[in-house]
Amino acid sequence: MEKVSVIIPTYNRADVLADSVRSVLQQSYANFELLIVDDGSTDNTDTMIESVSDERIRYLKMSENKGVAAARNEGLRHARYDYIAFQDSDDYWMPDKLEKQMAFLTQRPEAALLYCPYICQKADGSTLFVPGANIPLSEKQGKIYPYMLKRNTIGTPSVLLRRKCLESAGFFNESLTCLEDWEFFLRIARDHEIAFQEEAMVRVNLSKDGVSHNISGYYAARCYMLALHKDAFLQYGIFQECTKEILESAEKLGILSQISTMMQYYLQQT
Repeated sequence: MEKVSVIIPTYNRADVLADSVRSVLQQSYANFELLIVDDGSTDNTDTMIESVSDERIRYLKMSENKGVAAARNEGLRHARYDYIAFQDSDDYWMPDKLEKQMAFLTQRPEAALLYCPYICQKADGSTLFVPGANIPLSEKQGKIYPYMLKRNTIGTPSVLLRRKCLESAGFFNESLTCLEDWEFFLRIARDHEIAFQEEAMVRVNLSKDGVSHNISGYYAARCYMLALHKDAFLQYGIFQECTKEILESAEKLGILSQISTMMQYYLQQT
């Protein structure tokens, strides 16, 4: 059986981390290592991890808080195996997630990355599936780079990827404070085929410190990606459409001047 490196970045999440870790350790596919990357936590994260007795756990403590992209990259640098999966510190895997994904991906050598829908648990108790059934299958699998330029359908905890795709895609961009996962998957989709498994095998809990609470970081990332992949946006005829969408959203939020300046800056750098 192939081995998998599972990476969990965490920062001051000791109160919820145990459930996330347990959902990995209880996988029916047991041939993996679990790298828990502590991004400079100041709570009792280390004590919580020490209380879990499992030789598959590797605890990596960063000297200071550098953000989730840096934490995931630290895990990637220490990962030993050719297949890599990501989990978040407050999310949950279904017990057969790894087993089903490994069986699926190993039969599709043309694909560099596999993902599935996730069940999004909202603060009000309601749930939704992402990506939704309204998105055509042709935009979820295969050569989906043009579609990924407009929106991200890939949830990080749902991903299983081949390590070799990092040779061309690189690691997570540590300068981004959010959407670092979208930008990372965009680079993978640019050079590789993406596989999609229709069964939802991950439950994601919306975090109080998520994208909706980091508006400036969100639009900085959107402008950055627009500039970085400008040639592709132009090639597929969606540059003006995406530019308009970003600026109209910024206007509604009352930050049009700030985002316009930011967009011009990034476009001038490329």
